[in-house]
Amino acid sequence: MSAQKVTALVLTHAPYRETSCILRLFTPAHGLVHAIAKGVRKDSKSVPIDRGFLLEALLYYRPNRELHTLGSLQITDFFSDLRTNIVKSALRDIALELYLKSITQSEPHPELFELIVSFMKSLESAKREIVFPLLWHFINRYCFLAGFGIDIEECQSCGSDVMKDGGVLDIAAGALICKKCAPVRSHTQAGLDASIIGHLEEINIDESVKLQKSEYLRITELLLSYCRHHFDIRGTFNSLEFIKSL
Repeated sequence: MSAQKVTALVLTHAPYRETSCILRLFTPAHGLVHAIAKGVRKDSKSVPIDRGFLLEALLYYRPNRELHTLGSLQITDFFSDLRTNIVKSALRDIALELYLKSITQSEPHPELFELIVSFMKSLESAKREIVFPLLWHFINRYCFLAGFGIDIEECQSCGSDVMKDGGVLDIAAGALICKKCAPVRSHTQAGLDASIIGHLEEINIDESVKLQKSEYLRITELLLSYCRHHFDIRGTFNSLEFIKSL
């Protein structure tokens, strides 16, 4: 058993006995890691480890083992605004839950690690008007890196410019179709205006999108439905249900 210095993002945590905790981590070199951090709850003055924390630690990694051991653990960022702002916290949890539900194997994914850390850093400093578009862009990038990106260049049916006129998301096909080609009944359920499509691609990402709360939630739920279909995710996103209740 060799010790490796790793950077890790805490996806979940659970107390273990009196002084330790068990963490589900996401790391660049090993992907998902299930590890025990012994003695981290001894010091009542230290910041308690929580989901969404960024850590540096020694990882005592044993291949073919389900539970590994952490040592020399240090918190490098706990994203204070994400912890105190209830909306940002809920959007962060959607991203963490997406990783937990869709990544099932412990394999190196440095690009996915960089993506979620970058998202959390952007969300930490973001103005209120842009927090949902940041999540939409994150989901779109995650799908792209995982091989299920949404084709938004042109209408799948007639080739018209959906980036200009907006379109309807065909979840099964993984592409947009223009509103002329889409069935009328699908417009309100899966429709995306051009400005929203732009945010998926990070076009004008610094500009605010002013929508009703119901519309922010509809678009978020639509994109998560896309993820559920393509990543074979069963069940609901608890974090989405929470933000609906706010």
